[in-house]
Amino acid sequence: MFWKIRAEFYRRINVRLTLIVTLAAAVSSIVVYALLLASLFMGFGDQDRGELDSRLLSYWAAWQYGGNDAVLNRASLDMKEYGGRPYLLMLDSEDGEMLGALIPGGWEQFNLKDPDLINLTPGSYASLRAESLPYALLLTGVALDDGTRLLVGLSTENHQFLVRMYQRNYPWALGAIILAGVLVGIISSRRLLSPIVRLNQEIDHIIITGDLGRRLDSSGTGDQLDGLINRYNRLLDRVESLIGGMKDTLDAVAHDLRTPLTRLRGYAELALSKGNTEEYEEALAMVVEQTDQAGALLSALMDIAEAEQGMLSLEGVPCNLSTLAAEVSDMYELIAEEKGQRLTLEAPDKVLISGDPVRLRQILGNLVDNALKYSPESGCIDIRCSSSDGTSWAEIIDDGPGVPEEERERVFERLYRGDRSRGSRGLGLGLSMVKALVEAHSGSVEISKVKGRGACFKVTFPKITGENISKS
Repeated sequence: MFWKIRAEFYRRINVRLTLIVTLAAAVSSIVVYALLLASLFMGFGDQDRGELDSRLLSYWAAWQYGGNDAVLNRASLDMKEYGGRPYLLMLDSEDGEMLGALIPGGWEQFNLKDPDLINLTPGSYASLRAESLPYALLLTGVALDDGTRLLVGLSTENHQFLVRMYQRNYPWALGAIILAGVLVGIISSRRLLSPIVRLNQEIDHIIITGDLGRRLDSSGTGDQLDGLINRYNRLLDRVESLIGGMKDTLDAVAHDLRTPLTRLRGYAELALSKGNTEEYEEALAMVVEQTDQAGALLSALMDIAEAEQGMLSLEGVPCNLSTLAAEVSDMYELIAEEKGQRLTLEAPDKVLISGDPVRLRQILGNLVDNALKYSPESGCIDIRCSSSDGTSWAEIIDDGPGVPEEERERVFERLYRGDRSRGSRGLGLGLSMVKALVEAHSGSVEISKVKGRGACFKVTFPKITGENISKS
């Protein structure tokens, strides 16, 4: 149980952020401590060697002018006038006999007769240690012209005291740094994670209430968390749009399926009440017809909903709009002849667009079918394709009554049927399908009135060049 609670505790992001900040602060302080300690040792060493060299040169010069007595006198004078840090001075004869010395109290414990001291020259140094003393003695020396040896030494006592004090106090400083890291980590993690906390609360609210209308306010900082909030709001917009489209589709299906289902039930009950074989056959034929109509309705509504919500799968390949228009014209030519109508096609060899050829044929086919439906006998339907100014377009012009200006937006609504079309057969979804598929291809559709004729439906698509086609 304990291990499970601890694992859950460490999985929390704010805990991990706090630990990371604290660990980073502690590691950084240790690195800084090590660098400072190293710089202290190096700095103290350079300072000691510099002072030793200065004293050695001073006494060497004094010896050259006055011999051993001048050196000792100069050292005594320095001690009286300047005092300060204690130092060692020794003058030994060539055979090792001490000629004079200034040795601070307690330094006799160092082995001042160490053979390594004989080889000291200006710029070279030796360290002596005594078992009973915590510090060392740093020395340098020179062999004078008469064989006498001059030694000068300084202890590291003061420097080591400062270093030990630094070392003793560092754990307290490290503890303070860790405590500050914990506090900074807690405060910063709370501030940084507050958008995520609010996001989780909003998600919980949506799960419980189903309210998709709520949105989070952006902090305006432009950072990644602000971007997360903006993406979350856009995601909710998209979800709300999809659910709204699904609801509209379901409402439309429920509304329009009610009529064919009522007919199915009515014909079936009527045939059963009469008990006549011919009535059964007629009822079954009507059931098949109404079932096909219901299936077509459902398929069209689903395609429209998917296209409007950007979920329709489209095969984006280079297409020649003129070729597609010619294929649609050939397909509807027989229907036009049966009604005494005439189909004409005006299109250059290449009107290039990128899209799904099946859906593009469906767009043109619905528009031509609509034109044939509302054009009178002996009427003419013109199909024109062209391109200009970075766009490619197709126009279908008929000799029908046209679309009143006040209905030009509404005719693209699902299941809308204008006053002039209420007597005609159809689902009322053809133009809705056209608009949804055209916009799914990043295009647009508009309706206008042609003088002396009927309506003109114009669909426009982004144009691609022949170079794009070859690369595709």
